Amino acid sequence: MTSASDGTLVAEPRTDAWEFGDFAYGLEPLTLPPVGHATVASALVPSALPPCRPDHVLIRLRLLAEGGKPDLPDSFSDSADDQLFWFRWITGHQITFLIWHLMGQILERNSEREIPDRASLARLETYAYGYCAMLLYTGSCPIDLYQSLIRPRMYLQHRSFSGTWASDFVPVRGLFRGRGVARGGAPEAAGLARAVDVHKTIHDGIAARLVPEGRSLLQQSIKETAVRPSERTAILYDNFFMTLRAPVNGDGITSQLLRRLDAVASDVAARGLYPLGHGGDERPKELRSAEVAHCEDRIGHILCEVGEAAAMSAKPLS
Repeated sequence: MTSASDGTLVAEPRTDAWEFGDFAYGLEPLTLPPVGHATVASALVPSALPPCRPDHVLIRLRLLAEGGKPDLPDSFSDSADDQLFWFRWITGHQITFLIWHLMGQILERNSEREIPDRASLARLETYAYGYCAMLLYTGSCPIDLYQSLIRPRMYLQHRSFSGTWASDFVPVRGLFRGRGVARGGAPEAAGLARAVDVHKTIHDGIAARLVPEGRSLLQQSIKETAVRPSERTAILYDNFFMTLRAPVNGDGITSQLLRRLDAVASDVAARGLYPLGHGGDERPKELRSAEVAHCEDRIGHILCEVGEAAAMSAKPLS
């Protein structure tokens, strides 16, 4: 893969820079192991999912992060807003699930340590910023489109539909709630603690922007019926985000993540994080902070760093 003089990415042997889904902003199913089941060497991603060349994708992510322009078909820029932001909502959540899965593996490997080893802390910090990037990416849609397209579809899936049903979040919930190593007491974990703080700022800001009345679907329906997280709600949640549960090996996890990072990085490089423009008056104070602006400016680099960390995840931590 090389970069032409005008900054356009030229990929060999690929002839088209967009290879995710069947068309511009197409979707793909995600396969993850059931939470609590270890990734095993003999398990594979179903053959229906296309292969991935990690070395090609990583080079491409670096070029995109450095300002390269993807060579995309005309249909890419002509895609309707609802298709663009539906892709961002589903694919961004799928990447988040993969990031949580990888973080959960690291925490499990370090479960008997008070503080994870240095390499583990570095990867956890990288993945935490990856989660920050996905919050910004999925939350980049205009408020009216969220209210008219995304929220109603979640409501139709279940009127109490809630992010608390995400089973992959369970192993990392304590970390992102600021407990354990994320409390910030250990100097060597200070970077991870900062990333967790930035995540909370972005999460609160996205919620304030997209749901200004402050009531989630779960809170909205609580008087009608109380629905607690269960195996059934986890399946409903997975189904909405096109996520299947089956044994998957480490290469399968990495391949699925890299494919999605490639597509998201191409989208952001071509259309920007906020393709329809979001004025400052629309953004709550949390999203106007310097930390959030830094994540927005570095989103291409963050995607690249997550891909590099995932590609290294099969290698022993030193």
